[in-house]
Amino acid sequence: MGGRTIPNWLNVATYTEAVSEAQPERDAILFRDRCLSWADVTERTRRLANVLAEAGLGARGRFGVGPRWESVHDQVALYMHNGNEYLEGMLGSWKARCAPFNVNYRYVADELTYLLDDASTRAIIYHERFAPVLDEVLERLREHPRLLLQVADGSGHALLRGALDYEAALAGAAAELPADLVRAWSGDDLYLCYTGGTTGMPKGAMWRQEDFLVAALGVRRRDGSEYGDVQELVSEAHGNVRALPAAPLMHGAAHWNALSCWSKGGCVVIPDHPEHFDPRDVLDAAARHGATSLLIVGDPMARPLIDELESRPLRAGSLRHVLSGGAVLSPKSKARLGELLGGVTILDVLGSTESGRQGVATTTPGGLSLIHI
Repeated sequence: MGGRTIPNWLNVATYTEAVSEAQPERDAILFRDRCLSWADVTERTRRLANVLAEAGLGARGRFGVGPRWESVHDQVALYMHNGNEYLEGMLGSWKARCAPFNVNYRYVADELTYLLDDASTRAIIYHERFAPVLDEVLERLREHPRLLLQVADGSGHALLRGALDYEAALAGAAAELPADLVRAWSGDDLYLCYTGGTTGMPKGAMWRQEDFLVAALGVRRRDGSEYGDVQELVSEAHGNVRALPAAPLMHGAAHWNALSCWSKGGCVVIPDHPEHFDPRDVLDAAARHGATSLLIVGDPMARPLIDELESRPLRAGSLRHVLSGGAVLSPKSKARLGELLGGVTILDVLGSTESGRQGVATTTPGGLSLIHI
């Protein structure tokens, strides 16, 4: 995206810190009995960034000096179910100038070995339940990661050899970031997302964060032009959005939805049982936490939701939008969701990991369909 005249400032670390300063007490993540404010998330992700930096991780050069297909960052694998730790892992890694990436937790050992080697993984943040598979894989990797952070989930697995408990590591880290690290944040810092490998082996798609935020998440003015500075972006972040991504955050559609919500100063809602898709749990969380939007992945999620709604109508007057991405949402499912969730607008998003958002089909409560390219 050439021809820019604005400073190279737009990245997730910069705008989330600015949003937090403007609205520290507003909710940022709601998960089970945890209510994390923007101030909480900011402190926790700063602490995580310091844990990564103290392990010697960060950026090893400047983007564009060498080949543009090579990352200048140390890669951090996120091997977890949905939870506040997943979003903290993304944001904390970026604050350390590392590149977090998504791991499909359904991979068997051979697939996981390939992925971690392909990414030259330097750190892994993982849920305790995945420790047995990871333990097998670590012995196979070309290079052992410098840092392992294990997130407790009650599954009863001890810390892997050399691993640190996630919460203990954060508690022992500084709550403020070095000024030189903050000054280094840049729109050139990378966003990295691995495709699922359905057309071959998994592949990592790399974006400059500035390009990713503008082209993929639509972080721009209403007239389509780009923000001039972070203060202008924050002035429009009113915090009245509560997004519930029902898909795994390892799926690009889900964490794109979460990051887009955060760019508006909003709150991300996570269902109580993210280890599997439970339509009742998703709808209960939407109602309990006042979700304003629900992100699903096509008919594979729409049909179970429809079945649940037909047996037990949802009373969530806050819900205004249902978004679908990553799979086809059939006209029949779209129409039935509109009937059962009267008053919602349904957004069917067309795009890809490599190209970002390409088009949106909008169906209004009155049945009017519009397509935006």
